[in-house]
Amino acid sequence: MATSRLPLDIKLFLTELIDSVSHLEVLLMLFNNRDREFTAENVSKEMRSNAHSAGNQLSQLKHKGLLSSTDEKTFKYWPATPELDEKVKSVAALYNEMPVAVVTCIYEKPTDKLKDFSDAFKFKKD
Repeated sequence: MATSRLPLDIKLFLTELIDSVSHLEVLLMLFNNRDREFTAENVSKEMRSNAHSAGNQLSQLKHKGLLSSTDEKTFKYWPATPELDEKVKSVAALYNEMPVAVVTCIYEKPTDKLKDFSDAFKFKKD
């Protein structure tokens, strides 16, 4: 399996903080342009995506502690902790080296609905 080549801490980071490949690509674009600030419109032009969707992704990444913003419209790569910064650096390197493994890890992430459904069938101890 492709994801077996990824370190466990990176798998956890991707599972807990990254919702989609486009989410990761937005994060990495800001990571690679740390000195710039971005708006949803900037991101949508760079990524050739919808500005509303880009705005949602930026807000989510900020909420997860990976970006900062001064006015809720302008965002910059600024992780909340040095550990998060190290994880993003590692993910960026791994995405360049083995993109299939990173993408597979993101797509293998169980959705909340699927997890809720599967949890309904778990046996519980009395």
